[in-house]
Amino acid sequence: MDSQRTGATDERSTRDALLDAALAQLERKGVLAGLNLREVADAVGVTPANIYHYFGSRQGLLRAALAREMGRLELPLAAVAGASFVERRVRMFDAITSTPTLALTALLALDDDPDYEPMPFLAATRAQYAALVAQGDVPADLDIDAAHLLALATSIGCAIYGEAAARQLGTTVDDLNARVRVVFERLLEGLVHGRGR
Repeated sequence: MDSQRTGATDERSTRDALLDAALAQLERKGVLAGLNLREVADAVGVTPANIYHYFGSRQGLLRAALAREMGRLELPLAAVAGASFVERRVRMFDAITSTPTLALTALLALDDDPDYEPMPFLAATRAQYAALVAQGDVPADLDIDAAHLLALATSIGCAIYGEAAARQLGTTVDDLNARVRVVFERLLEGLVHGRGR
């Protein structure tokens, strides 16, 4: 029994180490360099065959690494479960922009990955938004799916462009994100409360 548990733990550790190595390589070399499977395997001390064993392909490794990164939003999402629409979206903006590897999820969309779902936790999000509509906190005629996508795309876009835009503007990423956050919050408030003005 213990040897089975140890084997499963070792397999999970190797799998996680490969995911970490893949993301580290993308961060170090840049997206355009692609993933060098030999270097990823060498970083973990395994053969490239292990990558195919665990993930099936280079794309499978990338999908798994990025899916794991998206999973990191689960805790921040749970923390804002009872929050207003605006607070929820602003807090998710904070979580996404403070996790730069989440920007890499755009690669799955650009690659036209048929299994990629850009709006994680959609069912839970829809349920929470429906509750906000029922409470009168969100206008019933607001297209929640479109608003959710717009907010997510804004957050991911800032994570993608933040460093380059900050460099171009002569500021820091933190400063720029703080400024964008203020504007983003005002836009969201306008969606929810600015109707009829």
